[in-house]
Parts: sequence; structure tokens; C-alpha cells
Amino acid sequence: MNKLYVFSVIVLCIACNPSPKKTAISKTTITSTIKGLKDSTFVILKTPKASGFTNVDSTYVINQSFNLSFTKKSKEGNLYYIDLIDKEKTLFSFKFWNDNKSISIQGDFNQKKNIRVINSNLNNLIKEYDTIMTYYSNELTKVLNTTKDKQKRKEAFTEAFRLISKGQKDFLFAHPNNPFSLNEVFRFAKQISKDSLSLYYNSLDKTLQETTKGQFIMQYFSNSRIEIGQPIKDFEARNINGDLVKLSDYKGKIIVLDFWAYWCKWCHVQNEKEFSYLNKKYKDDIVIISYSLDEKMEVWKKSISKSSYQWVNLSNLKGMKDPIAFQYGVSLLPHSFLINKEGKLIKQFIGYKKDSIIEKEIMKLINKTEQK
Repeated sequence: MNKLYVFSVIVLCIACNPSPKKTAISKTTITSTIKGLKDSTFVILKTPKASGFTNVDSTYVINQSFNLSFTKKSKEGNLYYIDLIDKEKTLFSFKFWNDNKSISIQGDFNQKKNIRVINSNLNNLIKEYDTIMTYYSNELTKVLNTTKDKQKRKEAFTEAFRLISKGQKDFLFAHPNNPFSLNEVFRFAKQISKDSLSLYYNSLDKTLQETTKGQFIMQYFSNSRIEIGQPIKDFEARNINGDLVKLSDYKGKIIVLDFWAYWCKWCHVQNEKEFSYLNKKYKDDIVIISYSLDEKMEVWKKSISKSSYQWVNLSNLKGMKDPIAFQYGVSLLPHSFLINKEGKLIKQFIGYKKDSIIEKEIMKLINKTEQK
């Protein structure tokens, strides 16, 4: 396996991405002519999702050409992949960023690195962005080829990651006002100072500022966020009956505070498989509070009508732009927090795994209390 594979792998977290707000629907077409591409090659257009990929369209190559189309629903743009497949074997995978207009892909299959979108300034920008990783990866290879010393190789990897990260951030701030840049800055947000995020946000046009990720960035620099080990930041929200409830109302109990939403598949799995179990087994020691990041009462009610949601349910129905979510640093779902009896934030858990450590952490807090 290529030693630099680690730099090019896209890590797909099991956590759910924020569901984009519905906007005007527009059709985008893709026309492609790739010299040397064999007829009858199967072509799949797909987009990454939290649980893997979703196929969007497919076709076959005829006379070295193919056409695809998809419906764009998000102002924020999306990453897409085109897989070229022959006899179930993937020959080549090409990625591009949708900038809400029809595109043309051209190139030579015998020179795959030159296959590109020819009529998109955004994708030209991304191609330039990708050279940052390529350059430092090549520099790392030179070091790895000249030494077998484990410490030096480790230091070389660390320095390469640092330089790649710095180079990418510098590039994004130099080319800010586009959906790809916004997506990447959102990914780096926790590593960027508030002042720098403020400058970046103010360089965006109004459309990008109003997207979910634009609002996340705004909240990152405008609100103080709770950190692990600190006392909780209290908040007020309504239960399903419309009554106002405070988080501090449950001080003195071990609290599992979980942020979720109707559209998050793994949130439902976690509620059914894990929280139902924890709620039943530790009902005398803990309180589970599910904080919904939905926007409509009927959607929220539909979710918690299930038998697996028989605990405290709260929401202010403000979606992923809810200031409380920002305050707790929530950007992916499910996202849970463990709070001790003294009201201090002990642990956070992002995503859902079958072998969760939440129960182990709860038992530690219970045992600590019993030993006093």
C-alpha cells in the first residue's frame, strides 16, 4: 500500500451531517468526453453521506462520452464522485465540486491526472488546493526514502501534517468566497482563532453567510463554548407539552445530554439500542435528556412518540442553528455529553458505535459517588 495513502483517505464518520434546509431545486447536467475510454464502461455518479455513498445517476460510455444529471438542493454545494467501472472493477474515480451549473469533463484516460472539469473556476481552484497535499506528500516521501530511524520518520509525518494543515488554511483564507472554501473552513473551525473566523465570515457574501455552515462559523467566533472539565452552561428549552425546563433542574443527578434530530439515522439507532437500555438499567442514578435539533413540532412529536424515547425530551425547534447547540460545540449528530452530579461536563461522545463507552463512564461516576 502506498505510504502516503493516509493523506488521501476521506474519513467517513458514522455521525450524521446537518440536514440542509430545502431550497429551490435546479437540475445540473454533466457532459463528458474522455479520450481512450472504452465503450460500455459503466459510469456511476455518487455523493458522500454519513453512512457511505448515495448513488445519484448512472449510465454507460458510448463513443468515449457519457452524460449524467442530478438535482441540486443545497446552497452550500456538494462533493460528487464519478466512478468508471468495468466488470465490477473500478478503473478510475474522479471527484468534483458542484457549483450549481452544468459542467463539462474532458481528458485522456491514459493520462488520468489531467482529467478535469473544463468550465468551472471552482473546480480549478480545488485542483490547485489539492496540490498542497501533493507537494508535502512528495517531500515526506523523500525523507522516508532516506531514513529508517523510527523517531525521524515519526517527526517527518508530524511535520508533513502540520505543513499541509497550514498550507490548506492559508489557501482557504486567500480564496474565501465559495462553497468549497466554506466547507473546508468549517472542517477546520475548531483549529482556527475566533478573530480569524470572524474575518473569514465577513469576507463571505450574504448567501454563504446564511447557509448552515456559514452560521456555524459565525457562532464559533461570537459565542463562548463549554469545554470538557468545566461547569455546564445552563439553558432553557420546552418539553413536548410546551413547558419551560432548565438543564439545571436536574443538577444532583448524572445527566446524559444528547443532541439529535429526526433526520439523523444513527440518532434513532442509538436511542433504541443504547439509551433505552441505559434508561432502564440506571433509572435511579441518571437522567437522559434528548435535545432535538428539529425545526417543526410535528416532526419532533413523530420521533418521540416511539416507545424508545421515554425520558426527558426538550427542544427550541431552531434546528442546527440553535444557539444551545453552538454553545455545546455540536456540529455532527448524534453528539452526547456526560455531566456529573456537581454539574461539570465530564465527557463527550460523537457518533454512535455498538461498543459505546458511555455506560463505562456512567459506572465510574456511580462508583465514585458510592465511595464517598
